Amino acid sequence: MSEKPSEDGSTPPSEERAAPTANAAPTADLRTGEESSEKLDAAFALLADPVRRAALVALAESDETVYALDSLATAVASKRQAANAGDRTFEDATRARSLAVELHHRHLPKLESHGVVRYDPAERSVEYRGREWLDEWLDHVRQADSG
Repeated sequence: MSEKPSEDGSTPPSEERAAPTANAAPTADLRTGEESSEKLDAAFALLADPVRRAALVALAESDETVYALDSLATAVASKRQAANAGDRTFEDATRARSLAVELHHRHLPKLESHGVVRYDPAERSVEYRGREWLDEWLDHVRQADSG
């Protein structure tokens, strides 16, 4: 139920809206096609982290429709090892287990919140849903990583 304006014509507090701040984070649901600047901000935010970037590349390059979390972690460890040639911290199974935990708690929920993946923590499965606005930037990431 809506409140009526007060006698002085002002809007009741329940109907007032806070003005957006200049530094507010984008709040767009990127699954539905908001403004391109918000998509660009989201793409850069998602690609800013090297682990998340490696996960996105692995998912986008895969022929699988659903990835097991442990398989994704192994693929990410492999991509990170290639990107950090000579750094032995990326070479063992312990790193893949650590990445699985990091993906589970940090990266996959963020990717899911942007509609890029569907993550089922109970099944430990990840489905890449891809987004045109992100796939374009993933192509740039692949080129930069290969050359």
